[in-house]
Amino acid sequence: MSRKRLAGTVRGSSGEVADADLARFGITTTPVSRPGRLRRLASGLWWVVQFLRGELRSEARLSLRHTLRAWSLGFSRWTYALFELDRNDPRLYVTDRNQVRALARVNGVHRPPVGHKLIFSRYVESLGVPCPAIWAVVVKGRIHVLNESAPAAGWPWLRAYVAENANGVVLKPIVGAEGLGIAFLRKSGPVYELNGRAATEAEVMAVVARLDDYLVTDFVVQHEYSVRLYPRTTNTIRLLTLWSDETESPFLAAAVHRIGTARSYPVDNFRIGAGGMSARIDLATGRLGRAACRSEAGVVERYERHPETGDRIEGVCIPGWVETTRKVLAFAARLPFLPFIGWDLVVTPDGYKVVEINAGSGFYVVQVHHPLLEDPRVRRFFEAHGLV
Repeated sequence: MSRKRLAGTVRGSSGEVADADLARFGITTTPVSRPGRLRRLASGLWWVVQFLRGELRSEARLSLRHTLRAWSLGFSRWTYALFELDRNDPRLYVTDRNQVRALARVNGVHRPPVGHKLIFSRYVESLGVPCPAIWAVVVKGRIHVLNESAPAAGWPWLRAYVAENANGVVLKPIVGAEGLGIAFLRKSGPVYELNGRAATEAEVMAVVARLDDYLVTDFVVQHEYSVRLYPRTTNTIRLLTLWSDETESPFLAAAVHRIGTARSYPVDNFRIGAGGMSARIDLATGRLGRAACRSEAGVVERYERHPETGDRIEGVCIPGWVETTRKVLAFAARLPFLPFIGWDLVVTPDGYKVVEINAGSGFYVVQVHHPLLEDPRVRRFFEAHGLV
């Protein structure tokens, strides 16, 4: 499906812009379609704020010369160091600035709903995408069970459900990313475990009472190969699909396997200072390359084996890779209005589960291995959206 502008526009009395064909029937656009100049200004200001916040948190150690070079090129100090741009060609990398612009521009009005995990589940549920079940919403500490036939609501329901399910549940923010705020709750005999730590019922109730805008979902059991990568965390795969206007179909642009560590526990987060690992996945075979990890000293180190367990990472092949990617691309083909999708999935003993869709993807987790713009298809995608 080619993504082209509608032919004619007219301006209404209140200043809104409407397509001429729609205006004939009194249909004007919503305020989201403000003139492009205002959108660009708002996007630019948002980028500056996000950039400055990231730089204040960054522990990257760069000389003044390289810091100024990073900023002039559109990179933060952290990504400049991560991509080793003192010796690699920055023209081959998607910049931090263009990543933020892509988040604001490419998926348009469809980006915010996908960022809302409850709405996201409804987006993909109709496509048949396998996802963890969502059972309840927690608002200001109160548990609201979505299944109307549930015999009891609130804490009695959660207590009973956790007791009946050996794998427990996941408590996750409705809006959020990078595993921030997530909690894994299970019960082993009379003892609760919250993110691996023993807790009394009173302590769990106190934690839940402090949650706001959270979901209660099923815990996804990962495949044995993924357990061997690192057993203490659920190790997720990030697939990046982009839409090609030339072929009118999506393509798989990149894939990585995130792997947890003691520093990143209880999640596999690779973000700034989080301690998780990222291994490149060969798109044709599903074979893992070496895993990258940013050490506490800020240096990117690469590992053939997990530094804590000694288990092999490089060379491990993901079971069912070809069939899994074929299905994800088939789902992406039914979402042409989302030309830029980051799929987070877990391979399970009997298939896979999509745990999250990102209408925008953290490129750092990919570009720590290779620059995205070295692929002509990816470059054409960003050129088509005015991002290169």
